Amino acid sequence: MVETAPPGRRTTLNDVARRAEVSAMSVSNFINGRDGTMTDETRERIAAAVSDLNYRPHSAARSIRMAETRSVGLIVVDESPTYLSDGYTTQLVSGLGDALNHNGYTLQIEGLTADRVRTSRLIRHRQTDGLCILPSGDRAVRRDIVRTAAATGQPFVLLLESLPSEHRDACCVLQSDRAGARELGDHVLGRGARSILLLKQSHNHWQAVTERERGIAEAVAAVPGASMESMACGTGDFGQTSAAMISCLESNGLPDAIMATNDQIGIAVLKDLKVRGLSAPHDVLVTGFNAFDFWQFSDPVLTTVRSPGFDLGQQAAEAMITRLSKGGFPRRRTVLETSLLLGETT
Repeated sequence: MVETAPPGRRTTLNDVARRAEVSAMSVSNFINGRDGTMTDETRERIAAAVSDLNYRPHSAARSIRMAETRSVGLIVVDESPTYLSDGYTTQLVSGLGDALNHNGYTLQIEGLTADRVRTSRLIRHRQTDGLCILPSGDRAVRRDIVRTAAATGQPFVLLLESLPSEHRDACCVLQSDRAGARELGDHVLGRGARSILLLKQSHNHWQAVTERERGIAEAVAAVPGASMESMACGTGDFGQTSAAMISCLESNGLPDAIMATNDQIGIAVLKDLKVRGLSAPHDVLVTGFNAFDFWQFSDPVLTTVRSPGFDLGQQAAEAMITRLSKGGFPRRRTVLETSLLLGETT
């Protein structure tokens, strides 16, 4: 039978050890970051016990630490170890870091997969004044990540993820992905396209990408005779995008339009078409999404939607700074606008 702390008594390190079925020394090592030699199974068992029992280290030294650190943590949940190479993540980090540094705060960044969030050092050690979270995974996984952040007792900002109503000391900063995608879909359909292939990454599940897919689907549903097929293309690199194109062409032939959920995929489509002796917009319309700097180097220039990634990072930082300096977030939900940019591929 698993033992827990008696009602009314503060959970102790020994309670966690009993719940996780490990020694108190193992729990202490985990809490203090000395877990390099632990197996993943032991680490996850201790993390689960810490979360289930809502254990918080209690000592004079840690009480003193609760004074301001002038540091904010950013947790990027991404399946790829090269998460900082993602165009949107780069923009967010730049905006966050710029605004925080300007106001005398440092930014601590940790990238990890969804199954490692509970063992995150930023979650366990509370060495920051607040957290910013960029979650990915299916909806249930993302909600669990949010609950894990809330359990730290720190104020937090969700990036590109809606905030559930039960979390009070938090806010979210979003962009108008669905509206931007709807406008892009309306444009493509207005150019005569009726069969649309949507290409999206499969290694991460972002709320933003789901919203983009919904926006295009809404545009398609409003036009009689129009149809849309969604297809995953791995990480969105050229090889995996080309493989998705081959599968589509063999099954259904060339669609009227290929719409990508980011510019990287859209540019990979343009390159694949060129290899096949095809071109946009002559043979097929092609679009992307985000319009970060490298988008301008595509040939022909991609029609896309501009995402305010840098501004979104700055808004998140400013919201956190307001919370830390005045005791409350200025608003629970902020939505920044996207904008359609017409290129040469539609």
